[in-house]
Amino acid sequence: MFMTYADPIINAFKWGILAELNVYSILFRLFLAILCGGIIGFERAVKHQAAGFRTYILVCLGSTIAMLTNEFLMITTNIGDPARLGAQVISGIGFLGAGTILLTSRNQIKGLTTAAGLWGCACLGLAIGVGFYTVAIFGALVIIVVFAILPKIEDIMTSRAKSFSIHIEFNETENLKNFISYVRENDLQIYSLDKNEAYEGSSLSVYTISLIMLDKKDKTNHTTYIKQFEELEYVNYVEEIGVVKKKM
Repeated sequence: MFMTYADPIINAFKWGILAELNVYSILFRLFLAILCGGIIGFERAVKHQAAGFRTYILVCLGSTIAMLTNEFLMITTNIGDPARLGAQVISGIGFLGAGTILLTSRNQIKGLTTAAGLWGCACLGLAIGVGFYTVAIFGALVIIVVFAILPKIEDIMTSRAKSFSIHIEFNETENLKNFISYVRENDLQIYSLDKNEAYEGSSLSVYTISLIMLDKKDKTNHTTYIKQFEELEYVNYVEEIGVVKKKM
């Protein structure tokens, strides 16, 4: 048999029939894959991410079907590798995830979390397909926590960091010198400055600048600095890279 032990949840609720490959276990695993993928996908869809409700369901469901097929082949032929199809899913999902990663015109990398989420959802489907329900259920809960709660904690931590990066648009190229003088006067140091070639030919001079707060006792929030930069008459637009502006 492919399954030589019962999952902890199966033992706890005496659902031995779900440890074997039969109509009931197949339907249960498919339903669980749709449920877990759907919940994760719904959370992503609400936040208008590239991969949403249907995508996560299909990824989780497809991974589950792959493992069910692998288990069926093992039982019917009594030969083969029990992890072969699962290994192909793990490597193959990388192509799907890579398609969601983009470098924007403002030198911001978008889609890394989506790519990681799809990979995690695929692994979730593999656990469901093999009948490892405990890992599948608790794994889905952890993924949802990572998506829904950790961003708030991350925002608090990054807002207090002594370094931050900005996308800034000047009205003229000469304004860069004025800005450099301004940040030095406000105990800030520039450790990285890149001109954004995507705006070449426009009337704007656009840069990606990384700054360090020199005064370790300075408790000024990044948002305060961004507002100060916005008030400069020669700055057309500025925003902190990596921070999603909340819609009012």
